[in-house]
Amino acid sequence: MGSIQGLLDWGVALRIVAVAGYALAFLGYAARLAVRKLKLDRVATGLAVTAVGAHTAYLVTRWIAAGRIEILLRERTGDVLSGTERFWYMVSHPPYTNLFDALNFVAWAMMVCYLIIERKWGLRVVGVLAVALALVAMGEASLVTDKQIEPLVPALQSYWILIHVAMLFVSYSLFTLGAVCALLYLVRTGTASAWLGGVQAALAALLLTLVGGTQLILGTFQMAPGWVHQVPSQLHKGSFLEVTTAAHYIPAGSDKLAKVLVPVPGVGPFLLAAIVLFLAGAVIYFLARKGPEQGTSALGYKVVAAGFVVLTVGLALLVYRIVNSPEVAFPQGIRPAPGEHGPFRFGIASNYALGLIALVWGLTGGFLVTTPLRDRISAGLPDPRKLEDITYKVIIAGWPLLTIGIVMGGMWANEAWGRFWGWDPKETWALITWVVYAGYLHTRITLGWAGKRPAAIAVFAFAVVVFTFMGVNLGLTGEGLHTYGAG
Repeated sequence: MGSIQGLLDWGVALRIVAVAGYALAFLGYAARLAVRKLKLDRVATGLAVTAVGAHTAYLVTRWIAAGRIEILLRERTGDVLSGTERFWYMVSHPPYTNLFDALNFVAWAMMVCYLIIERKWGLRVVGVLAVALALVAMGEASLVTDKQIEPLVPALQSYWILIHVAMLFVSYSLFTLGAVCALLYLVRTGTASAWLGGVQAALAALLLTLVGGTQLILGTFQMAPGWVHQVPSQLHKGSFLEVTTAAHYIPAGSDKLAKVLVPVPGVGPFLLAAIVLFLAGAVIYFLARKGPEQGTSALGYKVVAAGFVVLTVGLALLVYRIVNSPEVAFPQGIRPAPGEHGPFRFGIASNYALGLIALVWGLTGGFLVTTPLRDRISAGLPDPRKLEDITYKVIIAGWPLLTIGIVMGGMWANEAWGRFWGWDPKETWALITWVVYAGYLHTRITLGWAGKRPAAIAVFAFAVVVFTFMGVNLGLTGEGLHTYGAG
């Protein structure tokens, strides 16, 4: 156990170095937008490469430690392992089998893919968003309570996990970067600010509405509280792990579990006001297409900025309510599901509602910051045809990986549960993601589309990826085998 703990301690230090490197790289890439100097390019890239190196070493330490834990568990039960078996158990527990490790792995995959793009095409302007997204993923991982490595449950003890999950995460990383390149193409080709602002504001309103549900129309924001319970540790005999799980109940006339939703005091009116302002901003932006764009777009920008301020207050209040959450009472007539018991409280860890609201806040803030700098950003972008070509190549690299990941997932499901496809929400939305990107490639290759239409599809497809990764886990499409989280 001593060597395992030593690896984990080294991993913590390496993760800190990686986060610090990404933060400095972000400052370097951002400074480059204001001051175009070759030295800044080299410094920002050097910091990013150093951070990825530390991040890679961190993931390796987690992988080796997890492998040693798998071997230790079997040796404790008296198993005598051959050399081949020891090798298999060393590699059988990759560093993406829980939410904490998955978010760290996605951040790493994003940065590796970005550095390849930068090396091949020199598109450093993408670095600002790539590093920012990596920092967001690692920050979200820091909020997860379950960071410990435990031996894999039987359902995950399969060689399929080495292919299925990794392929999907890498494909999602490529699709994200493809969407960034498509958005830069739209900026470079002079797409009207009214279009970009209207779409951004409408998307922000839509995401907030999906998170808040129908009750938000009445000014009430609801969220699932969690409850902390202990499960026996497979690694440390006689000890227990604390696990936070969303509260459930069984609706009348049903035999399936449903999440309990409890109002969060004071948050709903701010989120509703933000939705109204974003919708008003979207309408004003779209109307600007038929009139004097400059003045009307300026008004739309101010309305969206007002919505951002209101959303900031609502988000801050939501975080305050979560951090200082008292014991939560269930709505009248609802009882906890069998086996679940209080106290029930709101929590930050694995809270997808909070994560989606924070994502809307970050995207809107990014839009407000970059809109005044549009001319400067556009002037530093390469030829539109080059941006279009990069978008296409990045997406066509990710689509086969998504295809392999989905097929391998089906083969794994058939092996584990006796069925290839069960229309689980995550399976269904992964398929929808595949169809949307297949549509993008079809319009490009078969129909010969070029220009703004396929770029718009690439940006829309990224919204589908976000919903597949986060919205499904929020439970917006129902519970399933891939659905987890506390809110």
